[in-house]
Amino acid sequence: MSRPVPVWLVAVAASALALAIWVLAVPVAGVDLVAGAPAQTVGAVSVLVATLAVTLAAWAVRTVLRRRSPTAWWLTCTIVLVISMLGPLGGASPAAVATLAALHVGVGAVVAVGLDPRRVRARTPSMAA
Repeated sequence: MSRPVPVWLVAVAASALALAIWVLAVPVAGVDLVAGAPAQTVGAVSVLVATLAVTLAAWAVRTVLRRRSPTAWWLTCTIVLVISMLGPLGGASPAAVATLAALHVGVGAVVAVGLDPRRVRARTPSMAA
């Protein structure tokens, strides 16, 4: 088993990936990242706050599911990701939809892998001396 990843590191990694996707899409590629009704521009601060909120919520869910099989964690992550993919459908353009979908999948993958409960179980000391 691999070593546990600190939650703060998962939050930093997910935030860095989300901001990298946003920077590549909005300032570099010129995507007008607008979504919702009424239409709202998705800025860097919104991306960062949402990513941190998702990471903290996932941490709480992982704590609840820690004693269950890893399948419960992965099933929960998959269901949440599928439901969250409804959000990008509100994008104002195909480029906005693709960018929002990339943000959801990227952050979801980092959080799911980084907070995998099997990594927490690895923290218990071994009996070998």
